[in-house]
Amino acid sequence: MGLLPVTMSLMATSVSGGMIMGVPSEVFYNGTMFLYITSANVLSLPCVIHFIIPVYHQLQITSAYEILSMALILYAPALALNQVMGIELWVSIVVIGLVCTFYTALGGLKAVMWTDAFQMIIVWIALIVLIIKSTKDVGGISYVFEKSDEGGKLELDNFSPSPIERHTFWTLFIGGFMLTLSGYTGSQSMVQRFISMKNVKGAQLALYIQLPTSILTITVLVYIGLVLYAKYGDENPVPCTIDKSDQLLPYLVMDVLGKIYGLPGLFVSCIFSASLSTVSSGVNALALVLITDILKPLFKYFKQRDMDEALATTLSKIAALFYGLLTIGLAFLAQYFGSLIVQVGLSISGMVGGPLLGLFALGFFFPCTNSLGATIAVLSSLSFSSWLAIGSVVNMSGPPPMSCPLSGNSTILNDTVLSTTTMIFNLTSEISIGNDIEESDLQTFYSISYLYYSPLAVLIAVIVGLLVSCFTGGTRKNPVDKRLLSPLYHSIASLSNIHTEDDLKLKVSNIETNIVNGDLTEKENNGCVNTENGSRL
Repeated sequence: MGLLPVTMSLMATSVSGGMIMGVPSEVFYNGTMFLYITSANVLSLPCVIHFIIPVYHQLQITSAYEILSMALILYAPALALNQVMGIELWVSIVVIGLVCTFYTALGGLKAVMWTDAFQMIIVWIALIVLIIKSTKDVGGISYVFEKSDEGGKLELDNFSPSPIERHTFWTLFIGGFMLTLSGYTGSQSMVQRFISMKNVKGAQLALYIQLPTSILTITVLVYIGLVLYAKYGDENPVPCTIDKSDQLLPYLVMDVLGKIYGLPGLFVSCIFSASLSTVSSGVNALALVLITDILKPLFKYFKQRDMDEALATTLSKIAALFYGLLTIGLAFLAQYFGSLIVQVGLSISGMVGGPLLGLFALGFFFPCTNSLGATIAVLSSLSFSSWLAIGSVVNMSGPPPMSCPLSGNSTILNDTVLSTTTMIFNLTSEISIGNDIEESDLQTFYSISYLYYSPLAVLIAVIVGLLVSCFTGGTRKNPVDKRLLSPLYHSIASLSNIHTEDDLKLKVSNIETNIVNGDLTEKENNGCVNTENGSRL
């Protein structure tokens, strides 16, 4: 594939409907601290570009949490359609899922990538139109920032090192760094785009182009959140006018664009495009992994021959159909996850993507890791992150129920509305509880910010993997192919003069080859080899 479709597809895959609807709601309730997550991209993406992508042209990677994230992403456009057009959620989920599944199953990766490029154009057109019109309606850019400042939403000075605070610079930077690494390292939909390029440099260039656009996208969504606060900061439409906080953006669209013919439809197209591009990429990736890593090896084992391309193509279409229908089914469960889609999505990515990133870190940077160590590492890490998440859900304290005014007004005053950020995956003490009950150590542990799921999971995976590998003999019997190690490892090994047993065997083999060819260098000879007969002294 060429540079343009790959770059546009990377942009579209990273910008989901959940992000478009979730980030503005996050800023509306909790301020602009979320913007600091872009600082993590500045460091994490170059790491992927230089230390991970070069290995991908020799690897196939399976993502464990693709299907969970896609279900949530499919739920986002259903929310938008429900708010804008009044269509029931279940109807929206089924229709959107079937459309996505249909063109993914028939068209494959090429159709997905070109569709992504077209959908990304729609997303940006809709966002630009919404920003211009809504900013004008609320009174201009200066009023947006003035109103946000009065409400304490322009918060960029929280540098607390406390891990139990929901959003600080350090939680967003460290957590965002690991989340981005896991997203680009462990997601097969991303890896497909890297390896679809003809060479490594092309894939690296595509990601470098995508870096500033990802930062710009989050910045734009944060600004839209400020516009939301400028317009509805004094009167929150949740829950009297709309049911969920993640419907604030569609509500704004209908409020400022509803009377302009075609513009509400443009916004719905924006959400659809962002969601379809991400879901179609995931469905295609899962189908490819199923065929390549599971069905083809099984076919060869039982039939004693390779699977022909015609059968592989047919099975991939069936697999895409299966995963599409499964995504539709799981999307029905997303409505019970609570509010603030962006936090739920990042929580899932951290909880399951963290162990996966730890597994790849062991493979890329620690050649002593054996299969037993890697297996126990990822299972231990996944168990830990799941325990932390489930424990937080069980022990969390929710906000008191919100009610509408008896006067029948369709809105409620802002000062009577508590932050709705506490929900199924909210692991922090964002909402103040009106008692002085002292928390136990375990309850404090459960209050760790959801952004630290991924870093903790990676740390557990690496430590457990190295310990188990160390006590079970490492990889002495099966030396690791150095082509599977990250360029960063090779650089460190070169500076530290570290050589594995496999490297030494390869070096001796090269010297012996040079002896036979008669081109042994003086450094290699240095009195140790008799060049006349090739024997060692």
